Amino acid sequence: MSLLDLIKTTAMAAFQASNPVNIVLGTVVETKPLKIELHSKLPLTEEYLLVAEHLTRHERVVSIRYEYPKNYTKEQIGDASKQANSARKNIGDPASNPYENYTMSYARLTVEDGLKVGDKVVLHRVQGGQKYFVSDRYKEGDKVW
Repeated sequence: MSLLDLIKTTAMAAFQASNPVNIVLGTVVETKPLKIELHSKLPLTEEYLLVAEHLTRHERVVSIRYEYPKNYTKEQIGDASKQANSARKNIGDPASNPYENYTMSYARLTVEDGLKVGDKVVLHRVQGGQKYFVSDRYKEGDKVW
């Protein structure tokens, strides 16, 4: 074996031993218990999964500031210009009344948008390959909007 081959072999062995993170794509096939199928049809069950909090039911404390009229440009929203709107209707009122300004401070918000069957997810294989970190959902480019 030449010196160059020895260096290449040693470098590859060191790289593989460091076991860098691999990014893989999967699809949620069950939610309770959580099961994600990788592109290679390998099912991962919840004991092998670490899930980012934003993909679970969780609570946040938020403040809301609303003003009307307020226009948002395509550059601010992403897909098209939009105008803020609101409506409230008290029981017995014939029509709804829009809010002009509204502020709510320190409200508790429960985010219910956890993983659902059919969600496409990005997973990172943790060193050693025994655990996978589910970092986010994803969509194909033509399905973004």
